Amino acid sequence: MSTRDLTILLVEDDPFARAMLEQILTDKGYRVKMAQNGLEGLRIFYEGNDVDLIITDMNMPKMDGLELIQELRDAKQDVPIIVLTSNLEIKTAVKAIYGGANAYLIKDENIEDTFGHAIDHAWDHYQLAREKDRLMAELEEKNRKLEQLSYLDGLTGISNRRYFDAIITKEWRRSMRDHSPISIAMIDIDYFKLYNDTYGHQNGDDCLKKVAHALKDALFRPGDFIARYGGEEFVAVMTNIGLDGALEVASRMQHNIKRLTIPHELSEVSELVTVSIGLACTVPQKGSESTQLIGKADNCLYNAKKKGRNKICSSDDNTDSDD
Repeated sequence: MSTRDLTILLVEDDPFARAMLEQILTDKGYRVKMAQNGLEGLRIFYEGNDVDLIITDMNMPKMDGLELIQELRDAKQDVPIIVLTSNLEIKTAVKAIYGGANAYLIKDENIEDTFGHAIDHAWDHYQLAREKDRLMAELEEKNRKLEQLSYLDGLTGISNRRYFDAIITKEWRRSMRDHSPISIAMIDIDYFKLYNDTYGHQNGDDCLKKVAHALKDALFRPGDFIARYGGEEFVAVMTNIGLDGALEVASRMQHNIKRLTIPHELSEVSELVTVSIGLACTVPQKGSESTQLIGKADNCLYNAKKKGRNKICSSDDNTDSDD
């Protein structure tokens, strides 16, 4: 937008000065709205919603220039503001700048010559500041997306090991603070190497993707999450849930995998792709580490495989169940 297309709100209590300044602004091509004090200026600003720039005197009845600026900035209005001041009010004008004004203009015999330059400068500075804010917001959004991508597994699209390592520490501390249980499920696709050898790596990748999302769909609560732990192994974290609840989730996971009906001719436990699951649950105590619970879940996964696969094995009593 050119500065000549601006709508300017002129706030000035002196009738002579107001008429003179209006004439100067009109002659320069600006659209002008006028107010006699800060209160009237606020009303006009909010009623019209089309004011591009405000020029305000400092000393006015009812609400002066400083109060007007404060009201607008407190309301998060980023409209550019030029303060009109006399040579004797420079300190006050500087105070207005610190309070949120964009520039100040001295009212003297040269004001007609300096008015346009002051408006151009204030508007250009305002536009540059807005562009800077836009670019910074854009950069922050890109950085946020990059950070999100760094926590995603490139193949399956679910969380990766890096995200798991970051979140488990956070959730462990929270559970310790709240004295609440936390459960971990280690999940492995049964005979996945044989699957790859039989159907090829492309189908193997497709299988991993489908299994990942079937496992994720078994987690209903917002705080729970699933991550690819490595290869064909996945890990789920379930907060504020005991072993019984974790067993229900694990059963749901196996059910979701079965519903995929992915053929696996060389599997020794089923004609379809299946998973083995190891579960561990605890209420973290001071001095304990999440690695201990992960190790228990991993041991349970080993037991589930040892007992024939396609099973759920828990850390409490090493009970197991078939799908």
